[in-house]
Amino acid sequence: MQNDTTEVLMPLMGEGITEATLVKWLKQPGEQVRQEEPLLEVSTDKVDTEIPAPASGVLTEVFVRDGDTVAVNKVIAVIRSGAATGSTARSTPKPEAAAVPTKAAAPAAQAAAVPKVATAAVAPSAAAPLVTSGEKPRSSPLVRKMARAESIDLTQVPGTGLHGRITKRDVEAALASPVPATARAGVSSPAVSGLVTKRDGDRETLEGVPVRRERMSKMRTLIAEHMVRSVRTSPHVTTIFEIDMHQVTQVRAKAQAAFKAREGFGLTYTPFFVHAAVQAIKRFPIVNVSVDGDDILWKDQINIGVAVAIEQGLIVPVIRDAGTLNVFGIARRINDLATRARSKKLLPDEVQGGTFSITNPGMFGSLVSSPIINQPQVAILSIGAIIKRPVVINDLIGVRPLVQIGLTFDHRVVDGEGGARYLAYLKEVLENFDDSGL
Repeated sequence: MQNDTTEVLMPLMGEGITEATLVKWLKQPGEQVRQEEPLLEVSTDKVDTEIPAPASGVLTEVFVRDGDTVAVNKVIAVIRSGAATGSTARSTPKPEAAAVPTKAAAPAAQAAAVPKVATAAVAPSAAAPLVTSGEKPRSSPLVRKMARAESIDLTQVPGTGLHGRITKRDVEAALASPVPATARAGVSSPAVSGLVTKRDGDRETLEGVPVRRERMSKMRTLIAEHMVRSVRTSPHVTTIFEIDMHQVTQVRAKAQAAFKAREGFGLTYTPFFVHAAVQAIKRFPIVNVSVDGDDILWKDQINIGVAVAIEQGLIVPVIRDAGTLNVFGIARRINDLATRARSKKLLPDEVQGGTFSITNPGMFGSLVSSPIINQPQVAILSIGAIIKRPVVINDLIGVRPLVQIGLTFDHRVVDGEGGARYLAYLKEVLENFDDSGL
């Protein structure tokens, strides 16, 4: 490898993550790139993020296409600092590093070792013939998982990847095929999507209603899988308390102007809810555990995941060691994480390791909600809208800002009494909040 050549590797996207999907290249072969400039967008089951260029130069070769799933540390592109723009650039499939040739294939392997000659002629879009009987189709773990979930017989799916490798795109094409029964493992055509639709030319209808079919994004698909798995894993129970936010409202109003002038952003109610949730966890740590078979895993840290709505779906960045922060410290962390979540600048580790989650649909006007637990956690707190309503105070009618806060918990380890005690203490913290918590 020459000194002016830099290989771009699929980065390690977090502990336990062995592969990632290349969503799209932000630069094309032949274009100049600067070091630390966003080069590509990558997606995992945890986060979508932009990956910066490791060096400055010309992106001369790209070995992975948009939508392909790639193992971490695999070479996906080459940047040359001394290359002429557009002169040597090409998009070339790169041979799999894990493909060890047999002795019979030695001549082919030697030919492949010749520096970048014949491999450029491979047409990545050309589908390889179906595998022969008894031959195991080449595919990644993600592709095999998709195939199992959709009852796809991979031996009946043409592979368009290198050397006939079946890609995620090939499985999606089999799913979208009008008559994919041959690619199914004993499943009839109506079970393709779970719904019985009819086709009349290019038009598809469901119960006589015209429909437009669109594949879910990777993030949406993973969210769906995660939610279904959670409901199957944990018996969900929700308990809801009404809480008077009068005291918090007054404290926030007094601190708001100075905080905004100092920090450059407003002080919302969310940090107060997070702070109260943490204090209640310290009193009732059973909501901060995980379940492993018949074992309870007690956690030494309180890492709060705060749900952030983004264009592609929902992401839950994590405030680590939230038990060591006051309200202002929590506010800074939330603002930083939410801003970078919406601009796809989060690091993979920043969406992992949560021990308890909080979702705030109240910011959109929702009064009450019953969210799904974020596995492997055992509880999630939902915050409703703060609404001024008449209430009885010392036998007199007054107007107070009230909020409905619900705790959804895993009934395997948290009993109804435990959930109610947790919320009762959280209510006490909020209704008696003072400046010392800031």
